[in-house]
Amino acid sequence: MTTVNAPRIAGQSARYIEKQLGDFASGARENLIMGGIAKSMSDADRAKVAAYYASLPVPAVAQSAAPAAALAARGHELAIQGAEAKHVQACNNCHGPDGSGVAFGGPYLAGQTAAYLADQLKAWQQGTRKNDAGNLMASVAARLDETDIAAVTAYYASVGATSP
Repeated sequence: MTTVNAPRIAGQSARYIEKQLGDFASGARENLIMGGIAKSMSDADRAKVAAYYASLPVPAVAQSAAPAAALAARGHELAIQGAEAKHVQACNNCHGPDGSGVAFGGPYLAGQTAAYLADQLKAWQQGTRKNDAGNLMASVAARLDETDIAAVTAYYASVGATSP
């Protein structure tokens, strides 16, 4: 069975989903599959699709192997405190308590797969994802090393998701 590296969007903020669909349609966010789908939709259709997915309950998080204690501790630290020495603010500042999401801010991270989150952080680092206001995520991602990425993504993958 092949695992698709796609985000969980059920229960995500409608505003966030609609923005991402618009960014896929305009090319501000690149993805061969989503770009084609989003371009074929009208603005009204993208809004309806966003509202539909936002109305769905957040699915239960599948049990995954708990990260090693040191990795889990570092991920928790990055989530709630950030890394002052690296000038990285806490992820929860924008993404809500335990990455639960903020309706008019950051999407929920809790329950996303570590692989998906790591891919997105690496895309921000490499400049292949650049659809955030003020380049905040690019700035944060640039300051994270491989260990930090592994830690924070394992942490959020292990946290149960709740609706924003």
